[in-house]
Amino acid sequence: MRQEQPPIVIRSILIFLSCTLLVGACSSERTAKRDTPVENGGSMNSSPICFNHTLLILDSSTYHAAVHSEFIKKFAYSQERQLKGYKGFYLFGKTNYIELFHPKSFDGHEEDAGGMWINLAPLKANYVRSLKWEGRDDIHYGSDDHYHDLSLILKDSTNPISTWEMTKEHYESWTHKKYNDSLYFLPVDYYSQQDSDSSSNYSMNDVIGIALTANHIDNLAMTNYLKTVGFQMVSENGGVTTLSNNDQFIELHGSEDQRSPAIYKYVIRLNEPVQPMEEIIGNSRIHCDGEIATWYFLEHP
Repeated sequence: MRQEQPPIVIRSILIFLSCTLLVGACSSERTAKRDTPVENGGSMNSSPICFNHTLLILDSSTYHAAVHSEFIKKFAYSQERQLKGYKGFYLFGKTNYIELFHPKSFDGHEEDAGGMWINLAPLKANYVRSLKWEGRDDIHYGSDDHYHDLSLILKDSTNPISTWEMTKEHYESWTHKKYNDSLYFLPVDYYSQQDSDSSSNYSMNDVIGIALTANHIDNLAMTNYLKTVGFQMVSENGGVTTLSNNDQFIELHGSEDQRSPAIYKYVIRLNEPVQPMEEIIGNSRIHCDGEIATWYFLEHP
């Protein structure tokens, strides 16, 4: 599947989306239970960086199959939402979420199926600006009224991963709490409490893993970026690189035919264990077993 250019357009759309929905938080429910209270009523997660949300452009048939799937209606708190300039399908977890589009989701613009983006969020104030990325031509820093943005830009100009940290102004206007430089953000500071609470009535708890397939050069760039922002635990097994922040992980599979990174699968924690089962959703499939569901978008990485 072709993936040239979509992430640049998608990023500008998501800046608007994040200001509209203010969704996507970080630590899992299980992690939150063992958090240690710190100054200002915040909490210290076992990792300072975590999943916020992830975006994927599906082919039209898979997108419409997902929207109308009776299985997904029971699996996750999900909604198709029309926002200014585009419409997407959202699956909400306890602290992070998935957003799905199809090529014609955007008013006046058509994207290629396969476009993707992963958004990470820090749980510590001033975290992004404390990171060491100097000398890296593929890492770009920017800031606006809402977020400090540290993004990976690959050689083909695609942007597969970004890290957004709330600014002082955004934090105070949204949470109505006082910001300080030693603050640890709460998951709810990034998330919609209503969407988070609604998710507890469904099987999906949170996305805990994302697997990507990419060529060697892009995988190396993503590995270096993820290590820079806090995914410090790295392992290699059978040509697959896995990077973890203790609570969540990203797998990087090699495929020299892949011009730009593609999402191979989501690994989702469930609220309650289930018997083994599989559901076909268009050209994708969801396999559930125990406390884990794996949503495959490519049969082979």
